[in-house]
Amino acid sequence: MPHSPLATPTRSPGARPSGDRPSGARAVSRCDLLGELPYSDVPGQLFRPYLGGGHAATLDRIAAWMAEAGMRARIDPAGNIVGRYEGSMPDAPALLLGSHVDSVRDAGRYDGMLGVMLGIETVAHFAERGRRFPFALEVIGFGDEEGSRFPVSMLCSRAVAGALAGQDMTQDTTLVDAQGTSLADALGGFGLDLARFG
Repeated sequence: MPHSPLATPTRSPGARPSGDRPSGARAVSRCDLLGELPYSDVPGQLFRPYLGGGHAATLDRIAAWMAEAGMRARIDPAGNIVGRYEGSMPDAPALLLGSHVDSVRDAGRYDGMLGVMLGIETVAHFAERGRRFPFALEVIGFGDEEGSRFPVSMLCSRAVAGALAGQDMTQDTTLVDAQGTSLADALGGFGLDLARFG
């Protein structure tokens, strides 16, 4: 059965209780929380490869925090998590904030993740004050930057930037991890389709 991130958003440690103000300290504590099981695939160290179990748990947790900050969260076709805080002009281009959520083996807790958490805190700050901009704010957690699972890096940011447009990735037989799992199969486990990736 495919994992469908966002299927069951939950509230748990690191969630914002009422009266808790947006802050850099909260962003850091959330990064610390996401450095432990079940957000890492390896006990005792941080390793969160793209489309792994830790990645799925992380997307679910981030989605809950995005919702609490006033955003609508979704997973895009590449497996990125995107939280959107609407602006007053629906057709205006959005301003993107964020970074990546994957990690190399035995990684630092703040590498990439702090950029995502600070993006959420930024939106929470404005939402708490009822402030809207003409444009939407989107906080994005790119699923892959490090290339720690498949033999290529920055797959997800290249998909968002349109750098993969026109490429038939379904024919690329090199996108296989060390266990022999193809990118297509890993995406399928998340309910995503490689044909819609880029």
